[in-house]
Amino acid sequence: MAAVLLLLPWQAWATLAAVALAVGLAGGRPLWRAAADRAGSVARRALVRVVRQGRIPQHIAFIMDGNRRYARRRQQAVSQGHVSGFDRLSNVLEWCNALGVGHVSVFAFAINNFSRSPDEVAALMGLAKAKLRELAEKSDLVRRHGVRICIAGNRALLAADVLEAVEYAEQATRHNTGMRLNICFSYSATDEIATAIRRLAEDVEAGRLDAAAIDERALESRLLIPGPDLDILVRTSGQIRFSNYMLWQTAKHAYIRFVDVLWPDFSFFQMFCILVSWQLAYGRIQQRRTACT
Repeated sequence: MAAVLLLLPWQAWATLAAVALAVGLAGGRPLWRAAADRAGSVARRALVRVVRQGRIPQHIAFIMDGNRRYARRRQQAVSQGHVSGFDRLSNVLEWCNALGVGHVSVFAFAINNFSRSPDEVAALMGLAKAKLRELAEKSDLVRRHGVRICIAGNRALLAADVLEAVEYAEQATRHNTGMRLNICFSYSATDEIATAIRRLAEDVEAGRLDAAAIDERALESRLLIPGPDLDILVRTSGQIRFSNYMLWQTAKHAYIRFVDVLWPDFSFFQMFCILVSWQLAYGRIQQRRTACT
């Protein structure tokens, strides 16, 4: 982190210094963390200006891990942890929109999550139905900034009432032209790739595609999560694994960050650090991508 701060341009230092002076040392806590945690919207706006001086990623994905542990540490029901996780997602979407990120993908429910206890699965499905409708109908972010909601996953595994909520959220926001929110629900990367291969086979069989024309781009165009290329993948909770999420997209030299904090505790300051470190690494990432094309 110190290296990231040292490499910031002088304008960034000036902005951070102004925030720090306004906030103070905050009882001895680290200066920049205190600024982000305690200055609220003023500090966030200042840090957004810092980030926007550089290149902005156009596609960020999140593995929102840690909701259950968050609830257990607070002696709450697991379902309450998922509610807290949704609240944090709302915050993160606001941050991404303010930063100018065009596409955000989130891992909301994995196919293997169906193997969890019936009570937890039922609670998650109920939460999904309620929150999808809430996002589509009542979210200030969706209304003010025209966020488009898209659901990526195996819909054949969803109950009729959940599928209805999924389709409602997509239809209600289909004409929006702002940030695109890909909610990966009933999803796994291997299922996504298998589905794309099946679509290729169907197109060849129907005469819509010549088998000789099948290449990487042909498969990519049939994936559930469309472009642009994934710039950053963030996983919270401290676990270092991909959990079968966006494997194809991540393999194309996405910048990967594992953060040792539970998803409901994920802060704007941590987001800020990730974005600045990505900006510093951008040249190397592009060199690798170019070498592979």
